[in-house]
Amino acid sequence: MIFSAASTTALGGRPTNQDAAHAAEHLLAVADGVGGAPAGEVASALTIRTVVEQHGHSPEGMVEVANAAVLAHGDAEPDTAGMGTTLDLAVLVKASGKWLVRGAHVGDSVTIVQSGADLRVLTRGHTLANDLVDGGHATPEEAARHPQRAALVRAVGLEHAIRPDLWELPATKGDRYLLCTDGLTNTLGDNLWPLLRSLQGETAEVCVTELVRAACQLSPKDNVTAVIGDVRGSSSWLS
Repeated sequence: MIFSAASTTALGGRPTNQDAAHAAEHLLAVADGVGGAPAGEVASALTIRTVVEQHGHSPEGMVEVANAAVLAHGDAEPDTAGMGTTLDLAVLVKASGKWLVRGAHVGDSVTIVQSGADLRVLTRGHTLANDLVDGGHATPEEAARHPQRAALVRAVGLEHAIRPDLWELPATKGDRYLLCTDGLTNTLGDNLWPLLRSLQGETAEVCVTELVRAACQLSPKDNVTAVIGDVRGSSSWLS
């Protein structure tokens, strides 16, 4: 099985693009450099490059190596010290004779799986707001008003020990995986769901183009990046 994959990105409301992405037959990934920190574009690009180089390892291992690479770069180049990035990835693998999609998530980018009309968010943002709610320190309404609610509490490059959230699903032909930065989800909001359903019969290339175009029409404040992989056919790889 393979992903029929595509990605696209736009500056949105930023002067530079700190997003990076990868869309290939067996690997999808998106990264969003941490805003307010130095060299976010360096962190995201390095993370995606490292993940691609580590393809074949477990999603958790790929995240760990990427984290080490970002930290090492910061040590070697003081101007980039403290840089960080989100990371979402999805990998098609064959294990015990079955095809699976395995993923990892760090930060506040988003992974969604679409199966027919059903849409499911597979990730939850590692933000201060969610931490406050999870710890019982605030209600969702209180956390939503916190001035630092969007601050990341987990990201690639922030700490030597990294704990990605991991997920695994059967690889089902026709399922669509969307990996995107929060510039897309925050801008489109609830409009994302009907738009995804309306684009269900379109190719991955058309879908990412239309999603980013729709977000850009709403004057986003952030970079906007979408990666899509549709589970398709067969491949000699891992056959």
